[in-house]
Amino acid sequence: MDLSQIFNFILSGGLATALGAIAKLVADVRRSRAETAKAQAQAESVRLDNTEHATRILMDNIVQPLKDEFNETKKELARNTREMARLRKAIDGANSCDYRSACPVLNRLREHPKGEPFADAGSRGAQPDGQPEERNPPGADTDGAALGGETDDTGRQSDEAATAGII
Repeated sequence: MDLSQIFNFILSGGLATALGAIAKLVADVRRSRAETAKAQAQAESVRLDNTEHATRILMDNIVQPLKDEFNETKKELARNTREMARLRKAIDGANSCDYRSACPVLNRLREHPKGEPFADAGSRGAQPDGQPEERNPPGADTDGAALGGETDDTGRQSDEAATAGII
């Protein structure tokens, strides 16, 4: 065998093998690309499922309780607004009361403008336990001083003082 026959034999078999190998490589690349695309689609599907699951957990554990708390706060605010309206109405009515000059509530409101903290209870004539002292409405004094008379040991007015105060 001479050299040209050897090259013919090598090249003819090698060319067919090379063409076969290239065809196989092209098919393998296509198959790999298809598998890659399939794996990417599956990964995207898993990512979407995870996102949906995380969103559901977020809604159930965070958003819904916050929504419930917000609604409760909204209801409480409405109750407080109604109560404040009732308080304003009561205070406005107290301003036209016959006993407004001796009213401890109105006096307390007059003493403290907006923003100032309340002073201690003892500085306004309250009892040591923090309760305001009892006040009698004008004209209903029990010691007889309003009628100009004197009282006996029991705190009752004598008959003379009672008649003197009436006249």
